[in-house]
Amino acid sequence: MEEVNGKKNEKNSKRIKLIKDKGTDFSMRILAFIVAVISWFIMSITQFPTINKTITGVHVDFSMNGTTAEEKGLTALNYKDITVDVEIKGMNYEIGTYTENDLIATVNLDDVTKEGKYSLDIDVRSSHSTDRCTVVSVSPSKIDVDFDRITQKTIEVTPEAPLITAQEGYTLKETSVSPKEITVEGPKNELDQISRVTARIAKSKKLGEDETIAADDIVFYDENDKKVDMNKITVKDSDSFKVNFVIYKKKQLNLKVNITGAPDDFDISSLPMILSQDSVSVITPHLDEPESEEVTLGNIALSSIDLSKTFSFNIPLATGEINTSGDDTVIVRFDDKGYKSATFTLDADNIELKSAPQSFVSEVDNARLPNVVLYGPEDVIDSLTDEDIHATVLLSDVKSTGSYTKEAKIYAEGQDKVWSFGTNEVQVTVAVPKTSDDSSDADSSAAE
Repeated sequence: MEEVNGKKNEKNSKRIKLIKDKGTDFSMRILAFIVAVISWFIMSITQFPTINKTITGVHVDFSMNGTTAEEKGLTALNYKDITVDVEIKGMNYEIGTYTENDLIATVNLDDVTKEGKYSLDIDVRSSHSTDRCTVVSVSPSKIDVDFDRITQKTIEVTPEAPLITAQEGYTLKETSVSPKEITVEGPKNELDQISRVTARIAKSKKLGEDETIAADDIVFYDENDKKVDMNKITVKDSDSFKVNFVIYKKKQLNLKVNITGAPDDFDISSLPMILSQDSVSVITPHLDEPESEEVTLGNIALSSIDLSKTFSFNIPLATGEINTSGDDTVIVRFDDKGYKSATFTLDADNIELKSAPQSFVSEVDNARLPNVVLYGPEDVIDSLTDEDIHATVLLSDVKSTGSYTKEAKIYAEGQDKVWSFGTNEVQVTVAVPKTSDDSSDADSSAAE
């Protein structure tokens, strides 16, 4: 029994000793590590107090918050995120473990006060304020940045359709763009380059009526008609643009003048009348109208023509028509070559009263009508005598008895190229016809 107990005690003693040996080994390892760290720290301070270290890929932070550039409304146009390589110097135990996350790189905007291109410094510092870290170099050390004000500009859009034309007999009256304007946003200097904007149509087409065509592209031009680089400019309008084409028809107006008050047999075409223009070209929005039309300028009384006088008329146009000939007035004159005038006396026997009321008796009070002026070809005028001069007086408007002043329409019998100038008036008396009783009474009175 004692022998057994003795063996057990011996095993327990060995086990306890083994545990003590292991604990001692682990403690020694921890102690060795601590000693090593302390030794490295001492070595870093005593043998290598400062070191130089290069750190790559340090992100550069670009911020305009609180800067003068921000206060003046400037915007960095071409800046892109970059990284830099930084060489630093400091205590080995402080910067020895530095990575890109321990450094802060920023763009220095102190000099940015107005629009322009700047070469800006890149500033780098440690993110640990207590570390004694010196920046030896930064690569790249500067960055070029353009600054400008971002503004908006609204510009009228004009059509550009060089291959759109009108069919034969028509004309392209006008073109317009819908919407009429476009708004763009971008740097002020860039927007200032835009002189005009067009809605461009590249296709070719001949039009015979009004039509609207979608624009293929919106083109921006500078003052030299060169296309503007739109890389820095944003178009705010997203609507599609359409070009409206308005077509007019070409038309000719043949002009004429009415001659009024002519005797029935007078040859109006024989008058030596000359128009300053006998036709004009117009364009009209009424596409179904004929290509030519006769238009009367106005009336000229035959009795007002003495060959020396001229008459002026405005060309009448229908609604929407446009005179493309340039002159809106026509002057009418008469060529007196081969023509002459003469003065005659008209005998009352040669005056005919026409359309007189049948229930009345009408008679001319004048015995004769002197100073009647006639115009006509020289040979005809020279051959006329007073006996050739005749007149008619129209009484269709007379409804009751009385004395009337009426205009006599003068003519030379058998001559269709002679006319009377001026106003020739006669006195006419309209009375109730005498009966047989009135005649007897008159005879009895005469006998007494």
